[in-house]
Amino acid sequence: MKKVFLQTVLLLLALAFNPVVLVAQEQPAFVGNWKGQWINSLGYVYIADMQLTAASDGRILGKIQWTLKQSPRAEEQSKLGKTGIEFVSGTYESRNGVLMFEGISKTDPDNILGLDKYKLVLADDSNVIGGITFNNGDWRGVFSLVRSGHD
Repeated sequence: MKKVFLQTVLLLLALAFNPVVLVAQEQPAFVGNWKGQWINSLGYVYIADMQLTAASDGRILGKIQWTLKQSPRAEEQSKLGKTGIEFVSGTYESRNGVLMFEGISKTDPDNILGLDKYKLVLADDSNVIGGITFNNGDWRGVFSLVRSGHD
């Protein structure tokens, strides 16, 4: 009986002095899987499958698998349907739902991607993200996504 009591007291003390065990951290609203599309005024269309996570320091980390769906260039028609991955990192401002991140590296065997910069807003219900991208300097790329399972 004393052994069980002592083990219980030790467990309670361990929990009392280690609040991380007691309180699970809530994930930021942007964390998850997203599906959507990127377009620009030149006629490019890419399909996106994006996964975002939160680093322990609060940064956004993620990857976007891009599929080239439409290109205005004749020499790129053979690349339609090809995929590449862009790895991204950035910040999230929870007070206004703004996500700002940029491509930091890529896996692109078919040379269909460039690294981009993103200024996006998370909808109030946390199921839609949309905004603009740098698009080689003119900020005319338009990126819209829906949380996977909510489309």
